[in-house]
Amino acid sequence: MHWRGLASQCLAMAALIPGLVHAGAGAYVVDDAGITPAGHCQVQSWLQWLSGGAAVLNTLPACSTGPVEWSLGVSAQDHPFQHQESPAIKWMIRDPEQHRFGIAANIGGTAQGGRWISRNGYLAMTWTPDDDKRWSINTDLGAISAPPQRWKMLVGLGVRYQLSERLSLIAERLQPWNRESINQLGVRWKYSHRASVDVLAGKGSASGQGTWLTVGWNVTF
Repeated sequence: MHWRGLASQCLAMAALIPGLVHAGAGAYVVDDAGITPAGHCQVQSWLQWLSGGAAVLNTLPACSTGPVEWSLGVSAQDHPFQHQESPAIKWMIRDPEQHRFGIAANIGGTAQGGRWISRNGYLAMTWTPDDDKRWSINTDLGAISAPPQRWKMLVGLGVRYQLSERLSLIAERLQPWNRESINQLGVRWKYSHRASVDVLAGKGSASGQGTWLTVGWNVTF
C-alpha cells in the first residue's frame, strides 16, 4: 500500500461517496503496486467534506509481513451517521521500487451493519517510465460485487508526477461497471521520510455523487 494513504481497504470511500466501489489506496481511488515496507506499519487517515453537507472520517491502518500487506479500513459519516469496515489483503508480486514495472494482487470487502455490502478483487500495476521515477502510472483492473448484483468489471487509471523531492501532483479516474466515472485531482506533500499530507478534490459523474474535498495524513513506522 505504498500510496495507501483510498487505494483495498478497498472500500472505505464506498460509504462516503455513493457509487464509489473501490478504494485500496487510502485517500486515492486508484491503488498502486507497492505495499508498506516489510516489518513496518502505516496509518492513513483522511477527512472528506461532501457537497451535500456530510463529512466523513476515514482511517486505514496496515502492516506488512514479507510481500503481504494486511489492512483494515474504517469510515464514519456524520449526516446521516453510518460506518463501514473494510478489511483487505494485498500481495506484492513484483516490487515497483525495484523494477520499472510492478504488480500486486488485492482482495477485500466492505461490511456495514454486520453484513457484507461489497467484495472486490483486482490487480494493481505500476509503471515508472523514467529512471529517476518522477512519473508513475498506476492501473487497476479487477471486479466488484455488491449483492444482489453479480461481479462486474472495474478499471482505474492514476498518474503521479513528482514536482520536487517533497511535492507530487496526482490525477486519477475510476471507471466502475455502470459507466459512471469517479475523478480526483490533487497534491501530496512529503514533509518527512515517514510522513505526508494529501489534498484532493473529487467529482463523481453519477447522480447524487457531486463533489468532495479530501485532506489526508499518512505516517509509516
